[in-house]
Amino acid sequence: MIRIDPWSSKQYDYEKLYQFGIEDFKNEWKDLPSPPFFFRRGIVFGHRDFHRIKDAIKKKKPWVILTGLMPSGKMHLGHKIVIDQVIYYQSIGADIHIAVADIEAYATRGYSLKQAEKIAIEEYISNYIALGLKPCHIYFQSKNNDVKDMAYLLAKKANLSQTTAIYGFTGSTNMAHVFAPFIQAGDILHVQLAAYG
Repeated sequence: MIRIDPWSSKQYDYEKLYQFGIEDFKNEWKDLPSPPFFFRRGIVFGHRDFHRIKDAIKKKKPWVILTGLMPSGKMHLGHKIVIDQVIYYQSIGADIHIAVADIEAYATRGYSLKQAEKIAIEEYISNYIALGLKPCHIYFQSKNNDVKDMAYLLAKKANLSQTTAIYGFTGSTNMAHVFAPFIQAGDILHVQLAAYG
């Protein structure tokens, strides 16, 4: 069985993702303003609940896009496609939040928090701005107590067996790496707290 996880890169049968609630995107973009090439060419092929975004756009309600970057190397084409998509969403009204996954880079790639911060600023954030990203909410996981607190509270809802089964951890996986998915969940959910609008 092929394992899909955020730390490796293999070729996948993306059709299998549909069994986990991912829906086909091919018709979702057609009534968006000035749809970009990555929608028209099928580069973005799946979504979950995108109808909520379209409804917010149509009704001029506030909506948020959260993405993240792990500062552990050079920016590449895959990163550019993601940030192009974020910039497009920003241009049609999204409130953008970008998580710098410095804790994850520390836990999974061996970078110090200081090294991760330097890479994030010099390699990613500066390029995002050069590509057209306007001012938005950019934060470092290590400096956002709401994210860390939420991760700690969420971690009580799962056990080690579940987490290992989902992420493929082994007995030699360090505990910071095991905790990284809960930090990601904190990233995703914290923007729904009252303090963030």
